Amino acid sequence: MKPFLGVFAWVFVVSLGYAGAAIAQPRDKPPQKVRFQQQIVVPPNENADQLLERGNAYVRLGNLEGAVVIFRAAIKKNPELTAAHYNLGLAYAQEGKLKEAIHSFQRATRLDPKFAVAFSNLGAAQLQSGDPNQAIPNLQRAVRLDPKLSVAYYNLGLAFKEKKDLKNAIANLNQALKLNPQAPETIYNLGLLIQTQGDVQKAIAYYAKALQLNPAYAEAYYNLGAALLIQGETEKAIGQLRNAVKFRKDYAEALYTLGVAQVKAGQKPDAIDSFVQAQAFFTQQKNTQWAQQSERQLQRLRSVP
Repeated sequence: MKPFLGVFAWVFVVSLGYAGAAIAQPRDKPPQKVRFQQQIVVPPNENADQLLERGNAYVRLGNLEGAVVIFRAAIKKNPELTAAHYNLGLAYAQEGKLKEAIHSFQRATRLDPKFAVAFSNLGAAQLQSGDPNQAIPNLQRAVRLDPKLSVAYYNLGLAFKEKKDLKNAIANLNQALKLNPQAPETIYNLGLLIQTQGDVQKAIAYYAKALQLNPAYAEAYYNLGAALLIQGETEKAIGQLRNAVKFRKDYAEALYTLGVAQVKAGQKPDAIDSFVQAQAFFTQQKNTQWAQQSERQLQRLRSVP
């Protein structure tokens, strides 16, 4: 299963005296996308601070492309405007342009070496780009600057998880959870690490808690179902795996594991249907190995009267 990586602290900073002047709500998802004109017009008479505010408005409307143009215009007028570099990094990160996001966050941290959230997001971008070694020092810097920044502890836990340092991963995720007890992603990732240590029953409790907080958490349903299957609770596993597919229709791993559970429960027609769907989605996702594994399961089932 793909690791759950990097969370960005979505806090926009604005105009003069930006430190401590965060005004936007943190975001877990991008705003709803709407259609815009292709040409982005930069008002020539606005100063850098005014352009910064305009760029933030573009982001709230879901127009990330426009926001990037406006933030870059603000930086051109005032290259020392830390908030513009930081918010440009957020827009790039949301667009999936991690290299550009890293560069912008680096500029923000050089301009303000005490900007904890910028260090946290720099680390998150480096982590998402597959470089936990670069991410860890910046995330550690973030928590030194702001010991209450839960998202930085969370990302630090994920970075140590990528390095297979379970002790430090669990310690940082526990600190994130202490600061933000209602974060389902933190609880879910703790469950994954605890299961890695061999305590399946305790991991099941963590997955269930994550689902109490987020009843649409497909990955938590999947891992809960897989853990229940390991414990021999096949019928319960089937129910949780069906929930995973309900909330994520193309969840090939969940469909494959559902097929395995259905075979174990003697539900051959349902298992064939699950493996057919799993194979289709694995093929669509260019996961040849598991598409072939799904085909082998189908051949085995169809060869048995």
